[in-house]
Amino acid sequence: MKKRVVVIALGGLLAVLFIIARLTHGLDYYRIPTESNQPTYHPGSLIFASRFKKPDRNTFVCFKPPKEKSIWVYRCIAKGGDLVEIKDGIVFLNGRKLDEPYTWTEYIISQNDLNKIRGYVAINKYHVEPMNDSLSAISLPATDLKNYHLNLKPVMRGKGVPGPEIFADFANLKYNADNLGPIKVPENSYFLMGDNRHNAFDSRYLGFIKADQIVATVISY
Repeated sequence: MKKRVVVIALGGLLAVLFIIARLTHGLDYYRIPTESNQPTYHPGSLIFASRFKKPDRNTFVCFKPPKEKSIWVYRCIAKGGDLVEIKDGIVFLNGRKLDEPYTWTEYIISQNDLNKIRGYVAINKYHVEPMNDSLSAISLPATDLKNYHLNLKPVMRGKGVPGPEIFADFANLKYNADNLGPIKVPENSYFLMGDNRHNAFDSRYLGFIKADQIVATVISY
């Protein structure tokens, strides 16, 4: 009887501690709802995060955008004082090109080429969006173009071409999602991007994410 009471008490204590940890974001978990961070995270992926881990470059950050109730998650590209620039979809940090083999870029693919890699599309969960009867847009890493012997044209907005819904301050400078900057990240702020670069409503559209908007940093992935 005493053992049962002890077990129940310990279980209740652990439950209370877990609730407190979640409410304070000391230790929290989330299910990824979107494709914005593929291939690192797929919809349904479980992540653990903590407010005790400080955001840094290349960490995933959990935050609340203005007027949003849900928690969003993106990769930290730059922090206060850093200089960010995007040239034809390639990200530069403080003048140096980032090595990002994990990111997905959107390419135009013919129906014939798409049929050749149908199996890989299913296995890797590449996002495919039909454009017309003969062409589609496919999101995948650049390294896979070589693996599948494909020569595809990326979906890309040229420098100075306005981009829809981009953050107003960036739009006023005639930037777009594929050609932006250089811009300096303000202190106590961060520049975040999704790994699925053409399917992420990130800092290119939201602007800089302030430190007080961040609730936790992912501790494992």
